[in-house]
Amino acid sequence: MRSVSPSPNRDFEGTRITTVDWPILVIEFGAKIPSDAGFQAGLAHIESLMANAARAREKLFTINDMTLVRELMPSSQRKYASEWMKRTAALARATGVGSASVTPSPFLRGVLTALFVLQPPPTPAVFVATRRDAMLKAIQALEAQGVRLPARLIAYRDEDAVRRVG
Repeated sequence: MRSVSPSPNRDFEGTRITTVDWPILVIEFGAKIPSDAGFQAGLAHIESLMANAARAREKLFTINDMTLVRELMPSSQRKYASEWMKRTAALARATGVGSASVTPSPFLRGVLTALFVLQPPPTPAVFVATRRDAMLKAIQALEAQGVRLPARLIAYRDEDAVRRVG
């Protein structure tokens, strides 16, 4: 069963949230920082997707793609995100099998890893250089939890296996 919204792509002032590869939820941050209202609307949408998954007893994996990000979000958004993560931690644990954050910068991956050591996320998290690496981690984590994958994700996994061999 697919519990997500009928629109697989939503845009919140440059932050795109997509469920086209459900049960993988992709959050693609744009180069432009959204307003506080846009940022909060995006988190509310993510929370509604998690709540829908919980009601349907589905598991999901979240990819945070920060490839385009060039500046830090303002302190107001960092504070709101921290509060939101605390408030939704139980929901994230109930629905999530993990997350991957994509950033091509080895320095930023190191900083994020250190931050997550200080404040661990509610589900296992990895930091990778490419969206492809994140997708493969997502598929691996979902399969490890016995989540039935759609044909498109199985094909993606199998195509990668062929690419590595040949």
